[in-house]
Amino acid sequence: MKAILTLTMAVVASFPVYSQSDSLHSFHAVIDSVLRDFPDNLRHITGDLELAQGEFENYASTVALPGAEHCIITRWHSVEDTTASWQAQMFKGEDFGAASRQYRELFRRLQGCYLKLVDGSVFYLAGDWEPAKEEAAFTTSTLRVQTGDERYREVKVELELVYLVTDWAVQINIVSKKRDDAVGGSEEAGR
Repeated sequence: MKAILTLTMAVVASFPVYSQSDSLHSFHAVIDSVLRDFPDNLRHITGDLELAQGEFENYASTVALPGAEHCIITRWHSVEDTTASWQAQMFKGEDFGAASRQYRELFRRLQGCYLKLVDGSVFYLAGDWEPAKEEAAFTTSTLRVQTGDERYREVKVELELVYLVTDWAVQINIVSKKRDDAVGGSEEAGR
């Protein structure tokens, strides 16, 4: 029994210890990495192909938020939408209370996130909180980068609390909608 306890203590001690501030720093750094890559349509953080469908492809993200179940990048094959989006699945479970707490905590964390440009300029996310209600199957709070930089005009961070048949899910989506002619679409789209 003593040998098992000693072995257990040795294994636990070998795991890295992260403080809450390290986790928060990592959270902010990942959001910053995703936002900084939007002008390049998320090409620098796109990993391996996970799913190919007729209208879209899902890729693994090379950056992931602490605590995320998974992070993906979706690319659309459409004349109307040629941009990519980034999504982090942060919670999935039956308990609305736990999902609601996670939703609230993630909104608080997102309010502290920012985009830091090469010149050192810092632009924070800002948006309105939409309270979660158990009777609503879908709740979204939206934040935007507070900058006049045209490259980020359409970028938004959506925090969603969604009911999926038997479970509640909380996810962060970072999306942008650009005109096709602004990202190399057809000439018809620009007319």
